[in-house]
Amino acid sequence: MDDDNEELVPQKQSLFPVSADDIVDNALLSLDENQARDVTKKAAEELVRIAVEKRKAEYRTDAAQEEMRNLINNANLLDQKVGDYQINSSFETATGTTTVQIKKSRSLYLILGAGIAVFVLLLLVFLWTRV
Repeated sequence: MDDDNEELVPQKQSLFPVSADDIVDNALLSLDENQARDVTKKAAEELVRIAVEKRKAEYRTDAAQEEMRNLINNANLLDQKVGDYQINSSFETATGTTTVQIKKSRSLYLILGAGIAVFVLLLLVFLWTRV
């Protein structure tokens, strides 16, 4: 009966689950001196690469924000001086590309208003001639 119970008990199983950090720590502890030096060198290279990418992303973000401020200022100037305009612009940000379109068309409103006015006049003429 005791033999049956021993087979049901898992062998070499930890009470706590092994984490990825535990695996990495155990692997690093088992390295010899040359391997540890190589891993340290590669880790330092990766940290430098990540720091450079972070700086590039910060630069792109700052540059995109400045370009967007300039775009808004230009749109405000066009609002004051020009009736119709359209601005299309793209900005490379830290997370990708942002595309912006600013459009102002007063002539569209004039054409739409004139069309409605003509329709109302035709409707009035039609109703007046029927009476």
